[in-house]
Amino acid sequence: MTGRFEEAVRHIRKHFSFQPNNIWPHLMLAATYSKMGREEEARAEATEVLRINPKFSLDFWAKTSAYKEQSVRDNLLNALRKAGLK
Repeated sequence: MTGRFEEAVRHIRKHFSFQPNNIWPHLMLAATYSKMGREEEARAEATEVLRINPKFSLDFWAKTSAYKEQSVRDNLLNALRKAGLK
C-alpha cells in the first residue's frame, strides 16, 4: 500500500516458512506482483490461493476483509482480479 513492493515481497515470503498453506501471504503476493506488473508471478500466487481454497471468491473476501477503507479494499481487489482471481 506504500508502494514499497520489493520490500513487501521479502516480508511476505517469510510467512511461507512458518505457514506454507496460509492463504493470506499468497493473496498479498498475488496483489503485490500484480501491482509490480509481474503477471506470471501474480498468476502463480493466484493458483496457490485456489489450491488452498478452491472455493475462494473475491466477493466473499471483500465482504469479510479486515480492510475497512473502501479505497484500500478496491485497490487490492483490482490487483487480485488482474492476477486472475474472481
